[in-house]
Amino acid sequence: MSFALTLPVAEASLFTLGCLLIHTLRRHADIVTGALACLLVLVTVLLALAGMPESVLRAQTAALESGEAIQFLN
Repeated sequence: MSFALTLPVAEASLFTLGCLLIHTLRRHADIVTGALACLLVLVTVLLALAGMPESVLRAQTAALESGEAIQFLN
């Protein structure tokens, strides 16, 4: 499957799973909706990282290994 199809397939899968869970757990719909929102954010972040160019990832890894990122946070 190409990367261009990954996001729509993931969205459709999460939507379907969310509908199923909310229907099954009607009494706890607020909790399930919050959990699904968190899951959606996680999947979005993972897909964004997967689509990031390698040069950016290498630069971030090098900054973490050299301690530059930690110095920036302090």
